[in-house]
Amino acid sequence: MAPNHGRRLFLFDIDGTLVDTGGAGLRALRQALPDAFPRLAEGHMPELDLAGSTDSGLVMEVFQACGVPDTPENRDRYFAAYLRHLRANLAVAGESARLLPGVVTLLTALSASGNSAHSTGLLTGNIKEGAAIKVEHFAIASHFAFGAYGDDHHDRDELGPIARDRAGRRFGASIDIARSVVIGDTPKDIRCGKALGARTLGVATGRFSAAELRDFGADTVFETLEETNSVLRALEVTA
Repeated sequence: MAPNHGRRLFLFDIDGTLVDTGGAGLRALRQALPDAFPRLAEGHMPELDLAGSTDSGLVMEVFQACGVPDTPENRDRYFAAYLRHLRANLAVAGESARLLPGVVTLLTALSASGNSAHSTGLLTGNIKEGAAIKVEHFAIASHFAFGAYGDDHHDRDELGPIARDRAGRRFGASIDIARSVVIGDTPKDIRCGKALGARTLGVATGRFSAAELRDFGADTVFETLEETNSVLRALEVTA
């Protein structure tokens, strides 16, 4: 057994890694604009690159393109509308919104093996309440004890240290970042993990292929998370 150098973290992205909302999130971002600011129409929404982006970074783009002052009050209005539409869209999404292959089995295995050696959290561009809506909708919220979110910072690379510090405070333990792992489906997830000094595991269930994720520097890549035992070995967890 490896010596205990501190608690390890497994930090999961949500969209494209754990779940596919069937477009519910993007529709909510678009619908929120005229809801929050009635003088604007959905047609004012600029093209958005959602892959690995943070919600606060996206709202900065939207406000700049639409001439909306980027104030705390306007962000609150926009995100309140977004959350309303996200809930409504997921409620009617049906089978187009789904958990991605292998997710429940992997999370269950990690929870079953959980002890003082490791903890599972979220590292996502979703704002905290949006992340909660998604993981609760798909009944996986209980697997995540902490997280860092898109309303913590607009720069995804800044979220890793926030997750690390929250885990340290929550568990009253030192964190072994060098043996922690960021799990995601985009190059921005890989870059975020490297900025933190963690290992990275890419999963090709989003827009990017396994080969592309390797080219972007992921330490380990899987087509899906279905190969539970192989993923656990890559995470250095005993099933």
